[in-house]
Amino acid sequence: MKRGKFTLFMLAFSLLLAACNNTAPTLPAMPTDEVPEATAVLPEPTPTAVPEKVLNVCSAVETKSLSPLASALNIAEKNQLSVMNPDPLSVNPQNGESLFFEQIPTEENGGITLEPVTVRVGQPILDASGTRVYLAEGTLIEHAINYSLDNPVSWNHEQDYQMNQFSVSFKLKPDLKWSDGVALTAEDFVFAYQLASQQEKGLHNWNLERTASFVAEDEQTLVWKGIPGFVLRDLDDALWSPLPAHLLKDLSTEEQLLQPTLSSGAYKLLSSESNQTVMEPNPFFVLNGAYPAFDKLHFNFVPDLETALSMLENGQCDVLDQSYQLESLDKSRLETLSTSNQLIIENWQPVQQLVFGIEPSQYDTGYYDMWTAQRQDILGDLATRQAIAACLDPQALLSEYIGSRLPDSLPIALQTISTPTMDANQALDDLGWLRSEENPSGPRIAQSVNRVLPGTELRLSLLIGQSQLEQNIAAKIQEKLGTCGVAIEIESLPAEQLYAPGPDGRLFGRNFELALISWQPEHRNNCQLYTSDQMPASINSWIGTNLAGLSDAEFDEACWRSSTRLTSSDAQEDLDLMAQSLPAIPLMPHYQIWLASKSLQLPEEVRITDLWQFLPQE
Repeated sequence: MKRGKFTLFMLAFSLLLAACNNTAPTLPAMPTDEVPEATAVLPEPTPTAVPEKVLNVCSAVETKSLSPLASALNIAEKNQLSVMNPDPLSVNPQNGESLFFEQIPTEENGGITLEPVTVRVGQPILDASGTRVYLAEGTLIEHAINYSLDNPVSWNHEQDYQMNQFSVSFKLKPDLKWSDGVALTAEDFVFAYQLASQQEKGLHNWNLERTASFVAEDEQTLVWKGIPGFVLRDLDDALWSPLPAHLLKDLSTEEQLLQPTLSSGAYKLLSSESNQTVMEPNPFFVLNGAYPAFDKLHFNFVPDLETALSMLENGQCDVLDQSYQLESLDKSRLETLSTSNQLIIENWQPVQQLVFGIEPSQYDTGYYDMWTAQRQDILGDLATRQAIAACLDPQALLSEYIGSRLPDSLPIALQTISTPTMDANQALDDLGWLRSEENPSGPRIAQSVNRVLPGTELRLSLLIGQSQLEQNIAAKIQEKLGTCGVAIEIESLPAEQLYAPGPDGRLFGRNFELALISWQPEHRNNCQLYTSDQMPASINSWIGTNLAGLSDAEFDEACWRSSTRLTSSDAQEDLDLMAQSLPAIPLMPHYQIWLASKSLQLPEEVRITDLWQFLPQE
């Protein structure tokens, strides 16, 4: 307002002067505000952030060490190491070719060879029973196949005997590297073998005892030789997973355990804490570009099962590993879990066996009289064992039991013997085991049974441990055999008593009729547990695995033929041989269950050690 009044005053004063001077007035230039032309300023474009693809594996056990040299590793640690250092014999999931070798050695491609070698006294060999021994006078050995048909023979120093020796050559692919970019060579495999050899009680003792040499011929060529007499059936027994020699070879054992774990696999270690391990892709992995499919791999410690299941449901866990022991859940719970997740079962190899007490140690004197014996010779008769096995029908027993534990939709891969096709009740009648007219539903009674006192009841004791699984299986056995008039009395003992050494221990003292036992998985056939030389007795300080007391030269020879020679046309399969002589019946596997989200694409016949192959669903 003040500026407006001042402008009007100046205009009037100018007109007055003009009138006085009679000159034209000059108007002052009025200030004007020029408005500049508007120009749009656009923000710089920024790319949309792509979220990382993360695979979350949850475990109920804590990660304490990720050193492959650690003496004892738990489930979580083994799973993590399998991602960073997969089985050297792993193959490309897309084409089946070996990841690390130019080809998997076979007899056909010349990678596996067999040659006869002369053996000398004191040399480590595998004898005819499959036991590693130092060659001495009288040792039973298998001649080289192309040298003699008379096997086994007793070695003596007067003749040059030859035995078969296997060799395997592995040729590494070129340009393999560790996750630090250093070349992975044959030296790394040999270094791992040498470290295992130095361990007082290594993780590979069985392999070491059967290895004559394991050397690197050059940077890419490995050659393994077995001790004479050892028949190689699994290439894993001729190979050690590599260790980075360039990082570890000059360090002490304590220093080696503290070194960061290098990777030859799809993922490498980024960080490791007690509650979480984080991995990222290994840029030097042989399949880099095709695998891995995730940007990060998280291993999470979630000790509570219900918490882990909740995290699986909301996507915080993609996999629940074997440490949650999901196999202990009831069928209805597993069925519920399988409807919204992928339920995977592993390890179908049977480790539990029903062992027949064929010859108790009290018969070791060679004298048996049914009129004075404390125990009747019921199970020494093969026909009786066959009738009992036919009544038991192990395949049906296992299918029924496992069917009551697992969802119906899951494939079940059971392995047990094939029992004779017979009417078990009729077979027992024919053997002289008859039902009582007074008590037809009770145990059968011997009337004309060979080597059994007339009037003896067909009543057997079944020795078991105290686990719930053993009690469940024992109850099934009792139920099924009861339908055939075989009475079963179950006796449960603590493990320390059940597996106590002989002669006082019931099992290793061979003082039982039937027993449910579990063997640790071993690198040998079932029949090798029951050869005559494996019978625990006073003469061998009660050491051996032939708890049944089976003594059968034909069985021994057939087992030697199938276990310690190359497979021939007349070699009998292990389970068939067990079925023919029936020292024991393989029963339950110790299977394990783990869960995976349906958001994951899993390889066929998947195992938890295939984590590096997991893909997100498209």
